[in-house]
Amino acid sequence: MLHESPQERFKLFSWRPRPPTLVPRDQQRKIRRNLREYSREFDAEDEAEAAGASEELLTLRRRLLEEWYTWRNLVEETLLSEKRDKTGETNGEDADEIIEEWVEEVVEEKEEVVTD
Repeated sequence: MLHESPQERFKLFSWRPRPPTLVPRDQQRKIRRNLREYSREFDAEDEAEAAGASEELLTLRRRLLEEWYTWRNLVEETLLSEKRDKTGETNGEDADEIIEEWVEEVVEEKEEVVTD
């Protein structure tokens, strides 16, 4: 720091030298005049890129979802065929068998002798 001068309500002042621009003055003016056209072109390019990316993402999601459904159907068919093999079914229909189990429990037992 070469010089310090405190000023009221002044926070920061930083200065660094910048190299001269490589674009001549007349081209700078031309760019400033046509800035809106350039902006429209860049916006159109950005929208096209975003649309392409979203379309690509949608295609990927559809493909992954289709793969999931294919895998799920394959697993369901495999499980169904295993169930048929275990139950011995040949007609292809699910025969549900209901098994009831009766458990009798003696709570209290009395013996009475009856004499006539």
